[in-house]
Amino acid sequence: MPCFLFALGGCKETIDEGNFAIKTEQTVTDYLAGTPDRFSDIKSIFDRVRLGRSSEASSLTSVLSARGNYTVFAPNNAAVRNHIKSLGVNTPDELSYEQAELIAKSCIIDNGELSAYEEAVFPSPSGSFPEANLNDRILSCSQDTAASGEMYYVINGGSRVLKTNIEVSNGMIHEVDSVIAPSSDNLYERIAAAGNMQVFAHLLEQTSWADSLAVSYLDQVYEEEERDAVFVPSVGTSIDGQKFNVPQHRYIGFTAFVEPDDVFASEWGITLSKDADGHVTNWNDVMAQIRQKCESAYGTAASDNLKDPDNAVNRFVAYHLLYGRLAYDRFVSHYNEFHYDYGADRARPQTINYPTNVWDYYTTLGKYRGLIKVTQIGTNSVDPDALNNPIYLNRKSVYDNKREGDYREIGIENPGLLVSPLNGVYDNNSLNGFYFPINKILLYDDAMRTQLAGERIRMDVTTMLPELLSNNTRATEFAMFPKGYCGNILNQSAGTIFLYLHAGVDPKGGGAWRDYQGDELMFLGLYDFTLRLPPFPKDGTYELRIGLSNNNQRGMAQMYFGDDPHRLQPTGLPVDMRQGAGSIAIPWTADIEGDDVTNAENDKNMRNQGYMKGPRYWSTTGSKGQTPVRDQGGSAAAIRLIVTTADMKADKTYYLRFKSALKKLNGQLFVDYFEYVPTSVYNGATAEDIW
Repeated sequence: MPCFLFALGGCKETIDEGNFAIKTEQTVTDYLAGTPDRFSDIKSIFDRVRLGRSSEASSLTSVLSARGNYTVFAPNNAAVRNHIKSLGVNTPDELSYEQAELIAKSCIIDNGELSAYEEAVFPSPSGSFPEANLNDRILSCSQDTAASGEMYYVINGGSRVLKTNIEVSNGMIHEVDSVIAPSSDNLYERIAAAGNMQVFAHLLEQTSWADSLAVSYLDQVYEEEERDAVFVPSVGTSIDGQKFNVPQHRYIGFTAFVEPDDVFASEWGITLSKDADGHVTNWNDVMAQIRQKCESAYGTAASDNLKDPDNAVNRFVAYHLLYGRLAYDRFVSHYNEFHYDYGADRARPQTINYPTNVWDYYTTLGKYRGLIKVTQIGTNSVDPDALNNPIYLNRKSVYDNKREGDYREIGIENPGLLVSPLNGVYDNNSLNGFYFPINKILLYDDAMRTQLAGERIRMDVTTMLPELLSNNTRATEFAMFPKGYCGNILNQSAGTIFLYLHAGVDPKGGGAWRDYQGDELMFLGLYDFTLRLPPFPKDGTYELRIGLSNNNQRGMAQMYFGDDPHRLQPTGLPVDMRQGAGSIAIPWTADIEGDDVTNAENDKNMRNQGYMKGPRYWSTTGSKGQTPVRDQGGSAAAIRLIVTTADMKADKTYYLRFKSALKKLNGQLFVDYFEYVPTSVYNGATAEDIW
């Protein structure tokens, strides 16, 4: 794929050029111009490249002379010369405009109103920067150690940071030893280029999933539509006048969990035979072994056609793939879990001390959608590597879930599969997604379905909307999404206003929100839309619950549920989200310290009315993890509504419709998280915990 595909004008084209007054202090441009022995080449490239597509758009040199907060990973002259030589040219002036644009925009992050990244806030030991670069690509960051014992940072897998924290008036410059050039490969091509992942790359080819991962990363139809850059509500609600960014692009991305070849060898006994040129010579034997293993988990349907979605090998591969481009440190969101203190900067929560595990669930691709649980281990866990906060798939933990507990992980029933953030010398960051090595075979067999179907499944709504993930919206901005932007939002009426909010970037301070993981969706207007829900892991009876945050700004919604999005049935009477907790309708009563019997009886009374208190697991925003939402009643209540209890089928897709029951534009609909709760949890031998 040619590199000019990177040369898109990202959302950063909206930088306010009214700020382009030269400051008296030294700027990024001043510093680069003043050190020609190190940075004359990248400076000359910045001179050529414009911020936007218009011929009148400002050059990056002008942009970096303006007020602002920019993080620049500036390649020194040797780095630029080495890179352009690999492109077949001798001087920066000989680069095509597209080549120059890729080099220039890849090394600049516009931090907007936040401060530029200094070394102290670099993701460590592995992670990615929250804001994308000017090419709308996420840059990874990892720590490494030199032979001398000196620790250093590596950006995007290949650019070593030689000098950090060159502070200027409009940002921070970090010198790197090679040009940051994210791959233009699609996700399949990145996996196939990894010398240690030949088996999985072959499976992608044989099942045709390689073709699915090769689609354009940019929705061209969306590109052709004209739209405002900012939406400002004006319907008579508490958020009137606030600015919501309207996405100027709709990126399409994927995430893959991949077993390296040595995992197939150690777990399934699959080894590759190669000729003198390195070509695999025993694919027929390998595929026969894999087919046998997969059919034991997924059955023998369509056994002769690997491209059939019913085929066992096809289903095996599909369970490794997610729709949505997720960097390693975006799988879970740390913000207001129990006793977590996000630190001095609410927009950039600290990554050193996580008191408890944080997890979420993602839906896999294919005809037979599955659930993958992703868990990041808390610092206080019994896991021997807890201080490094590793990430596991499909882990089953035992928690300190007593009423007076702290929900630390105190035992491990199934450790799950360890996810590695990087793949050694191979770049795992593609144009349309990321892949991550795993240390065991990933299966969605009956044992795994049973495990997932035996726990309370709590899912943040953002994980159900892959477009928010691919477009780096979560925790970075307030946003308004046009109709049709999210594929899992169906039948959306023209009167629906669809917003995303996060407390960390709230211009009003973001305090006392009762949101799970600090964010929410909000719908205004005469809303009417249908949400496609994630799959249930196994046939059985479940409660479907939704988290509510009632207050006098909310509205009233009629909900409908079923497996036909055009013929959904009402789940009961309209839900009035203006009601406080503590009324006859919602008989919330504050817990009495030390009186578990009375507290349990009060919880039962709420359940009899179809409601539950909010969980103890997270706290109101701004309280640094000290004010659990379970304690939030009254006129600003955090509660759960039991939407329905029904027999669910794992192979069916279910939908939930929300329709405003009021003829007013300013009644807010709050959508935050959902719970799937099997009978064994809500009506088991042991009472469901309060977490």
